[in-house]
Amino acid sequence: MARPTTPRAATPWVHTEGIGSAFVDTPRAALKSGNASRTGSSGADQMTDAPTNPSKGTRREPPISPHLLTGGFISPPLWRWHITMLTSILHRATGVALYVGALIAAAWAVALAQGPERYAQFKGLLGSLPGKVVMFGLTACLFYHLANGVRHLVWDTGHGLDVKSANASSVIVLAFAVAATLAIWGIAGMTGAL
Repeated sequence: MARPTTPRAATPWVHTEGIGSAFVDTPRAALKSGNASRTGSSGADQMTDAPTNPSKGTRREPPISPHLLTGGFISPPLWRWHITMLTSILHRATGVALYVGALIAAAWAVALAQGPERYAQFKGLLGSLPGKVVMFGLTACLFYHLANGVRHLVWDTGHGLDVKSANASSVIVLAFAVAATLAIWGIAGMTGAL
């Protein structure tokens, strides 16, 4: 038995506010999908909120991705940067950097196995200014990736997913990464390990 359907006006999938006047995180009717209604006796769901394109027959017009509404790289951005976007991108970038760190650790092990001369060369390379900058960056990447990984584990439990908590945890992750990196390098400097 088919459920009765309520007719709805079709919501056009167009960006009507003008580029730059609002952001995607601002609720708009143009970016919300409506309820699906059941039609016929087959029980198949059909979306009723997207208009059809007369030149293409009865095929629905697909929704336009919001990042395509800006017109390209030159026009004003539609997405507003959030700290959670930054932390997401940094998590991926630090993961890639840690792969480079694993290669450096493997090179350390190879140099150690090749004898004292080769190991002294490797220590000299890492002890140089560029080597220290790379090691400082890897230390920051390690602490950031660790803290953000713990945050993701908390999210996996269903906690901290609201906007306010996600923003606060982003700040905590960044602060922890900076503080832990400076603490480790400070301790290394005080003990003469640099």
